[in-house]
Amino acid sequence: MSLSSFSNRQIRWNRLLLKGCWVVFLLSIATEFLYLQVTELPAAQFISSYIVRPAAIMGVILIAAEISLRYFSKHHDYILITTATLLTYTVTFVHSSLEYLLFLLFFPILISIFYFQYKKLVYAILITGVAFAALLAFNGEIEERMSSAGVLTMAIILLVYSGIGFGILARGKEILSHLRSSYESNQELLVRTIMMDKLAKTDALTDTYNHMAYHEYTDYLVAQADKEVLQLHLAIMDIDNFKKINDTFGHKAGDVVLRKVASIARLKTGSNDFVARYGGEEFVILFTEKSFQEAFDLVEDIRKEIAASSHDTLDGSNVTVSIGLNAYIPGMGKEELFKLADAALYEAKRSGKNRTVIAQPEQTPQHLAASGSC
Repeated sequence: MSLSSFSNRQIRWNRLLLKGCWVVFLLSIATEFLYLQVTELPAAQFISSYIVRPAAIMGVILIAAEISLRYFSKHHDYILITTATLLTYTVTFVHSSLEYLLFLLFFPILISIFYFQYKKLVYAILITGVAFAALLAFNGEIEERMSSAGVLTMAIILLVYSGIGFGILARGKEILSHLRSSYESNQELLVRTIMMDKLAKTDALTDTYNHMAYHEYTDYLVAQADKEVLQLHLAIMDIDNFKKINDTFGHKAGDVVLRKVASIARLKTGSNDFVARYGGEEFVILFTEKSFQEAFDLVEDIRKEIAASSHDTLDGSNVTVSIGLNAYIPGMGKEELFKLADAALYEAKRSGKNRTVIAQPEQTPQHLAASGSC
């Protein structure tokens, strides 16, 4: 996960926590109105002491938190923990006669666990301890009602809550570390699998796809073409007189020629086209999302570019290619697609080489039936 993504989620959680504080604020007011129905105190005194004054204090605290989150975003976690502490301190101070409410002071510790950081847990523990000490110092009723044993009990409970908090964080970090390790291992395995798959489908010499990949990819494209989802055209390209090149200049020179021819074909074709070394000096190109005219123009461009390129390993000589091009017609099938393109290639070789010949099934556009040559 990216840092920006984590930060955005943290902000979202802080917003939810602050909304939770607003809910606690509203619930406390609602609870006070319920107590108003059963209290023995005069209504005016109860409303003033237990509703208006604490509601005003908590409202100011929450508004200050809203403003602080807007302008001090770097410290939003500490702002939330402090806000929760002040709210619980206010409720506990107002209802000092209800000793069980002292346990609300541990609420900030619970909130700090959300952040999964030891320093924020330590901050929550410290501020909770300060809040409890402030209650004993400034609330005479709590000081009178609470014995030394009670104070010691609260301190022990604070330590227990702190220990639980540290335990939760330690266990959480252990699980997170395990998940991260598993994730990284899975990522490495995925990358390794992708690389192995690429190697298995790539011709090492020319960096084009190989014979196996051609058949796998063609099966899929033919299925799509049969549904008339896309247009499909196959060009078979063969380097002219390649055996003579190997015999005259050596196989290393022949390898350089293969790489150069493959490079030109890859550079000229688009991202949705497929170039593969079918075997030896023969390449296949599958064109998708192109009209027949566009495919024809492109293979002619490739042929002319190859013919115009000189090769240092051949003492500056050029090489040429012959190309057979066939348009797929729904229902034709993969074998017929290749057979007709291969027959067109044979015709290109037989009629003089260095030319593109178009396959001649009845459905092939007749206006492109003529061959192109230098």
